[in-house]
Amino acid sequence: MQCSISKISDLDRLNIVHFGLFTSPHLITRRERICVNSEPLSEAKFAKYFFEIWNALELTAAAAATPRGGPGDTPAKPSYARFLTLMSFHAFMQEAVDTAIYEVGVGGQSDSTNIAWHKAGIFKKGCPAFTVPQVPQAMDVLQERAIEMGTHLNIVEVLAAVHGLDIKPAEHFQRQNASSAVRLAEPSDRLSALFGQGLENLDWKGRCQTLVTGQQHWYLDGAHTHESLEVACSWFGRVSGTRHLPRVLIFNQRHSSRDSIALLRTVHRIIYTKLGVVFQYAVFCANNTYTDQSCNLELITHNVNPDALQGLILQKKLATVWKELDPDSEVTWLPSIEDAVDYVKEIYNGALKEPGAEIWVTGSFHLVGGTHVEYMSHDLDPLSLCCTCFFVPAHPRSSSLPFSLSSPI
Repeated sequence: MQCSISKISDLDRLNIVHFGLFTSPHLITRRERICVNSEPLSEAKFAKYFFEIWNALELTAAAAATPRGGPGDTPAKPSYARFLTLMSFHAFMQEAVDTAIYEVGVGGQSDSTNIAWHKAGIFKKGCPAFTVPQVPQAMDVLQERAIEMGTHLNIVEVLAAVHGLDIKPAEHFQRQNASSAVRLAEPSDRLSALFGQGLENLDWKGRCQTLVTGQQHWYLDGAHTHESLEVACSWFGRVSGTRHLPRVLIFNQRHSSRDSIALLRTVHRIIYTKLGVVFQYAVFCANNTYTDQSCNLELITHNVNPDALQGLILQKKLATVWKELDPDSEVTWLPSIEDAVDYVKEIYNGALKEPGAEIWVTGSFHLVGGTHVEYMSHDLDPLSLCCTCFFVPAHPRSSSLPFSLSSPI
């Protein structure tokens, strides 16, 4: 669920003193994942809370003095995502927030995969549950699990009141998200003026985002599943092509080679076959931020083999597959995001002398965030590129926090 969180200036009117928000993934900095009153933790506080948890775990492991490596042995520290979740608990308690809002990124019953039975494991007895429409098989499982868990499952359709709002991006999935937010906060589906204003003020960076620099039209949309790529393709196909400029695809994924190639084939199938959109140039770059192959540490993924990254093995495979799919396109692979941006500049200003370009950056959120850092965010505070959100308080008659499963399974 993408929560809607308010600007600080709205908090007094909503009678909210402190609220925390935990989400993933981040676009620019890991500190985006742990916010208090819409603001990411400061660098000082992030470091402070990190080491308080780290040192506490070290002391606990030392006190237990249990031999490591035996059957059923528990690691001294949780994995990356779990560590940040644990750290957020600590941060919100130290910050004395009144309300904490959590996006459940991984987890459920006992598994982190996107399977209905496991995802429904976060249902709680007596706690209202909400979902957007799902495919029939998944919906049947959710209904069965709701009965098993002793809760009522509410299905959220797009509300009529939401259709009249200027929501960004103006896509069906975002209107579905907005409708979920309304239902979570207002059981009567009433949409107050302040609520509507907050939804219209939401600025979701890196998703269906358009940025224009001269005759360079940049379209940024992070997407790392087949379903999200289908939405991204449909959006780009709709907003692109009216200016008759050459198109450039910049793509990368952090999945295995097989998964990444399958995702790339999804892009080609929808963009070329269904929408009739053609790219004159395709660039496959690593998530290294800079030409010297150094990285902005905030944009490093922890699930990639460094040797494979150094050799651009995946990027070369993706380029080969794309050339097979579209032999007429100019295809290249590059070691960094900076190189990819420079390549686009060469198309526009250099030897190729194109009149402009439409550049679609999609796939990895690290790629989208790195593009912001390298090219779009010159002279800007990187945190100004984060999501500006609007907080919707729980309904005063609610006795427990609701659960929302707002994306299709």
